[in-house]
Amino acid sequence: MAQQLSSSTEQQIWHLCQRLEFFANHLPLALQKLATSSTNDNYYIHTQRGHYLLRHYAPFVEGVCRQQELRCQHAAAAVGVAPAPLCLNNHQRMLVSEFLTRSRHFDWQLHHGELMQLVEKLVRLHRLTVQTPELQPLPYLQQLYDAVPFDSQHLLDPQIFALLLQTAGDFTNLPADIVLCHMDLHSGNILLQQQRIWLIDFEYCQRADSSFDLAALSLNLQMNSAEELAMLEFYLQYRPQANTGLTERLRLAKSLYSGFCWLWYLTLPDSRGKAEQALNKLRQLLLPQR
Repeated sequence: MAQQLSSSTEQQIWHLCQRLEFFANHLPLALQKLATSSTNDNYYIHTQRGHYLLRHYAPFVEGVCRQQELRCQHAAAAVGVAPAPLCLNNHQRMLVSEFLTRSRHFDWQLHHGELMQLVEKLVRLHRLTVQTPELQPLPYLQQLYDAVPFDSQHLLDPQIFALLLQTAGDFTNLPADIVLCHMDLHSGNILLQQQRIWLIDFEYCQRADSSFDLAALSLNLQMNSAEELAMLEFYLQYRPQANTGLTERLRLAKSLYSGFCWLWYLTLPDSRGKAEQALNKLRQLLLPQR
């Protein structure tokens, strides 16, 4: 949801835009601030040349390769999954993409009927070949754990982390289905424009097991068992090769994905509430299994 800005704030946003050569000789017509995430600010930029989305990344975010993000979004845009990225400036920590006018965030309660289209877009992404690193769940968990700052370490739960490591080991022993995964699928990163679904925010996109994106959708959209089953049936219509061990991979991926979120939020400032929510979900997933 966009919010109209005061003239002084509009001037500040345009001053931000002018750091990029991309906007040279553009005439600003409308500037609005969009929803802010944990790691970036988003702005709608309308000039006489077009409509743009400007993402300004927070300086504290580390370990994200913006060139990788750009490659993944370019590939996704080429197959109609994402809006096209137009300009990346690493020094200024800004990415400009096409803006999807008259779009709204996907709402599972309102848009159940779009499940098959959502799955079809996910399959298009999973079929792409992009040179990226491959997620290794066990080292990644340890990396996140070690990155938790000292003032948040009292929020760590050693028992839960030990169970997470065991889950990662179990997951690694299963047959893998490695694809290009978005890795951050939630309603805020799914847009609906005139009944057409788009995925946005590819900063964590990388090669990983397909079950991670399916787990993210199930968890973040709060699907019940019947809805999750329908999602899997649609997915396997397009990618039957993913069926081997999928039920078990998905069960473990839900715990691992929740664990990634828990530890990741602990590394961010002002995200304690989100970390606690992820930890509560993680306990629900892990403890009944033992």
